[in-house]
Amino acid sequence: MRTEGVKKLVNLALLRLPQPYTEDVIEDAFLEIENGEELKAEYDGLCKDLGKTTVNAWGGYWIANALGKTGVEQVPAKRSKLLQSYSRLTAAAPALAGKRKEPAALQLMADYYQENKVRLHASVRNHREIIIEMLVAGLPVEQAFAMVPNDFTPPAPVQRRR
Repeated sequence: MRTEGVKKLVNLALLRLPQPYTEDVIEDAFLEIENGEELKAEYDGLCKDLGKTTVNAWGGYWIANALGKTGVEQVPAKRSKLLQSYSRLTAAAPALAGKRKEPAALQLMADYYQENKVRLHASVRNHREIIIEMLVAGLPVEQAFAMVPNDFTPPAPVQRRR
């Protein structure tokens, strides 16, 4: 599994947090990673291999999965510098739909986007691959869209001289 290292990292961070967890447990865990030398080194390595957006989105997913919680409200991160935004975990997670084939995930993503594009942040289009991965894994479509950062701005293309 491509994100097994992310799962291990966030589970270690969760073990270091006091319980009961708050609805801001995703930011709490990433703050723990940020402040722990070994955890931060592992995070940096994962970001180098997978990309920061993938690590953060899947980190949020694995935290929600470990706690059996879900959230559809994205909030800006205020304490952790590793995250721009995260899902506030406020409800019990619905059962996974079971793994989907990629064509079914693509159709589900497209249908949901068309029905909800007015209320979705424009940057959601930058996270197409992550959303598809989560849908293939069986996440409900609302949760997959909620797990990606809503304020990501891709870097400007590098202008090359001729």
